[in-house]
Amino acid sequence: MSEHSLRLSFTIGEVSQILDIPVDTLRYYDKIGLLAPHIRDTNKYRYYDLEQFDALITIRMLRAMEVPIERIQELLKERELAGIRGLLREKRSEIDRRLAYLTQLSGKLETLHGKLRRFEDTNTIELVKTEPAWVLLTDSIMESGDRKLGSRVQEQVRRIREPKEWIAFCHIISIVSQDNLLAGRYHNYLNNGILSTHPLAGEGDIFRKLEPFYCARKYVVIGKDDYSKLDEHYELMRAFIARRGFRVAGDSLEINLYNQYDRHYIEMHIPIAET
Repeated sequence: MSEHSLRLSFTIGEVSQILDIPVDTLRYYDKIGLLAPHIRDTNKYRYYDLEQFDALITIRMLRAMEVPIERIQELLKERELAGIRGLLREKRSEIDRRLAYLTQLSGKLETLHGKLRRFEDTNTIELVKTEPAWVLLTDSIMESGDRKLGSRVQEQVRRIREPKEWIAFCHIISIVSQDNLLAGRYHNYLNNGILSTHPLAGEGDIFRKLEPFYCARKYVVIGKDDYSKLDEHYELMRAFIARRGFRVAGDSLEINLYNQYDRHYIEMHIPIAET
C-alpha cells in the first residue's frame, strides 16, 4: 500500500474516535455485511477509506432515528431516493409527535414539581379552580363485587387509540359521592379510575372530559394503610368550606399524585358553590 493511500485510509480505532462509533459496532457492521473496510494491506490489516465516512455518517444518522439495521441495509442497496424520502417523512412525523409530547411532559413535570412542594405544608386549605382533565371511571374497587372489573378496565385501555405516551400524564383517583360526603361516609367510594392531564379528546367513549370547577383543595400525606386518617382532613375541609360561606356542591376527588412504598401523597378536591 502506498503512503498516499495510507494518508486517505483509517484504522478501525481512528474511525471509532473520529465518528464516535464504538469499535464493537464497526466490527458488527463488517460482520453482517452492512459496511466492511475497503482496504486490506499485505499484513491483512483492514482500513476504511475516506469515502466510507459518508456511508458511516448516513448509517449513524439512521440509527439515531432508531431505524433497524435490516431497513438500513435495504435503503443503502436502493438505486433511487424514494425509500429514504419516505422514511424521512415518517420519521419527521414521529419527531414532531415526540416534540409535542416532550413539551407537554415538561409542563407536567413543572406542575407536578409545584404540587409536590405543597406537601411541605399539609395544614393549608385553599379555594382554587381546577384545570381541565380527562377521566376513565370504574366502579369502586372496594365496593364492587364484580370479579371481572379488572378485565373490563383492561379492555377499555386496550381500545385507546392514543400513543401510550398518555400514561405518563396519569394518576389514580378515588371519588366519594356528595351524599356520602355530607353524611360523613368518607370511605364509601363511588368510583375509582384514572385521571389524565394529557388531552384525550378523541377517546370520548372511554375518557370523559372533567371540566374545570371551583373547589376546596388540600394536600395530604398518609401511610399506605392509613386511609382512615383522611376522615379528619375531610372534616377540616368541610368546616373550612362552611366558614367561607360556601357549600359542598359535588363529589370529592382524591388524586394520588405520588406513591412511595410506605407513603401516599394525595391531592383532595371538594367542589364548592355559594350558599
